[in-house]
Amino acid sequence: MNWFDNVSSDSDQRIAPACLYQGHWRHRLRAHGELLMCRVVLDVAEPRVVAAQVIEQGLVEDLDASELEELNQVMLAQEVHHRPLAWGLTACAMLPLWAKPTFSESQIEEMERIQGYLIDASDDSVDTVLQLRDQFLQGIGMTCEDVHRAVRQPNEYGKSLRKGGRGLAS
Repeated sequence: MNWFDNVSSDSDQRIAPACLYQGHWRHRLRAHGELLMCRVVLDVAEPRVVAAQVIEQGLVEDLDASELEELNQVMLAQEVHHRPLAWGLTACAMLPLWAKPTFSESQIEEMERIQGYLIDASDDSVDTVLQLRDQFLQGIGMTCEDVHRAVRQPNEYGKSLRKGGRGLAS
C-alpha cells in the first residue's frame, strides 16, 4: 500500500462523506430580535451547518462563528438533520457558490495531514497527492476554491457597515 492511499487510515475516526442540503431558514440572531431569513447549507452526515448567510432588506451577510454555532444548535435541537426534505431543504452535491464554508475539526486535521503529505511528496508523487486532496474535498462536498473562500480575510469581501454595526459581505 502506498503511504497516502488511505489518508484517514491513521485517524481515530474516518470522515464521513458529506451529505449536503441547502435551503432557507428563519432564525432570530438576537434574543428579542425578529426572525430573519437565512440561507443555509447543512451536512446531515456530521450533522452540522456548514455555511449560512442572513438575508436582511436585500443585503446578504455571512454569519459569524458564534451566530453560525447558535443556528447549528437550533437546527440540531429541532432535528432538521433527520428529515431535511420535510423542512424544505434540497439535496446538493457540492457547496453552493454563495457559501463560505466552515470545517469540522476532523476535516481540518485531514487537510493538514494531506498538506503534510504534499510537503513530503517527491516530484513524481505531487500530482497523486493533489489528486488525493481533490478527492477528499469532493467527498466533503467542496473544492479548492471553497477552501480559499473559507480562509480569505474579511477585507477581501469589501466590508462596509450596515444597520446594527455589522459588516456586509458582497
